Amino acid sequence: MNILIAAALCCLPLLAQAEEKLPRDVVQFIDHAQMCEHFAGEWDDNDKARQREITQAIEQSCGQAQRQWKRLRVKYAKQAAIEKVIDDNANDAVRSFRK
Repeated sequence: MNILIAAALCCLPLLAQAEEKLPRDVVQFIDHAQMCEHFAGEWDDNDKARQREITQAIEQSCGQAQRQWKRLRVKYAKQAAIEKVIDDNANDAVRSFRK
């Protein structure tokens, strides 16, 4: 059991380094894309005020993520590893967003 804990603790710095290697604009895109997907999955027919908040959050996060996605695909087109991260995080909510 102690060996497993030690192995897990040894891997934490590697995970942190992997995250640090992503450019800041890609990390921001990932954050916006996750928020977009989160809010796109919410719906509340019973509470009109809450639904307005959700719609506003969708427009903000999905709109931002979609603009970033289009820009980042061009910017990192020749960097396969980063391009894969971008494509993996461009969820359906980001890809299909229409204002």
